[in-house]
Amino acid sequence: MRRADRIKLLLLMSLFAAPALAAWVVHQVWRPGVDGSYGELLPPIQPRFAGQAADLASLRGRWVLLTVVNGDCGLDCRQQLHLAHQVRIAQGREQARVAQALIQSDNGVPAGQVNLLNYRVPAASLADWPDPLRTYLVDPLGRVMLRFPVAPEGKGMLRDLRQLLKASKIG
Repeated sequence: MRRADRIKLLLLMSLFAAPALAAWVVHQVWRPGVDGSYGELLPPIQPRFAGQAADLASLRGRWVLLTVVNGDCGLDCRQQLHLAHQVRIAQGREQARVAQALIQSDNGVPAGQVNLLNYRVPAASLADWPDPLRTYLVDPLGRVMLRFPVAPEGKGMLRDLRQLLKASKIG
């Protein structure tokens, strides 16, 4: 075989091997700098209050932005509720798939907000929840799966919820 024919054969083989090599590099070596989610991913658990599973049956089949507060819904609580409400509205035509709920101890003053489902539980039952004020994301099967920071940013919450709604076939 002549030298020019060998070079042509090697070039042709490399042309067909390049996509497979590129796929291997992307899959095994390259790591994008973007993190997976803004909120902290939790192992999917049923929300519990004082050992009893929370009765959120009316919310089954919908994603829920759930704010848990022990006591009065003060300024920080109202800011988180407003932010969750804005994130829900920002979903556009997908906002019907998302509900917003507040679980609050029975000794607190209820937060008056439109389209907010307010659940009252005994104050002692919120002892299992580590944070006194936090917003969680509950999946359509009723499991808590994502916890947002104490002082969340709307863009991060919006991005996480948008990605989940896009990928989800339920809810």
